[in-house]
Amino acid sequence: MDTQYLDSLPAIKNKYKVELQPGEKVVFAAKPWGFTSESGTLLGYDTSTVTMTNQRIIADNGQGIWFTDIADDVVDMRKVETGRFLSKQTYILVTLNKEVTYGIGIQKLTGYRFHFHKKDMAIFEDIIRHCIFH
Repeated sequence: MDTQYLDSLPAIKNKYKVELQPGEKVVFAAKPWGFTSESGTLLGYDTSTVTMTNQRIIADNGQGIWFTDIADDVVDMRKVETGRFLSKQTYILVTLNKEVTYGIGIQKLTGYRFHFHKKDMAIFEDIIRHCIFH
């Protein structure tokens, strides 16, 4: 993914106080109403936080912190809408280039789903619309 667009965005307040690396700035921060694996396995509730910097996505579910390097680890990010009527779901799917293990035992995932509220979904969707994936 080309992070040049992320570098061009203005920094916003680091409201979840993530530790930033040199040259890193926060460009998006929100509390999703849900955070799951790519297959829908629950990873965090509405107490989770998601911070996107110009270099990483940091998801904190209260039990652990998930760090994802955007340029090296992410192969795709897109808005997905599934189902109809009462079973309709809308989320951001972040697809990783490798399988990640987590938790107690061996649980594996190859991506995340972020279920944002409408306002945050629109902001995040606008950001990823401008990013280029190779």
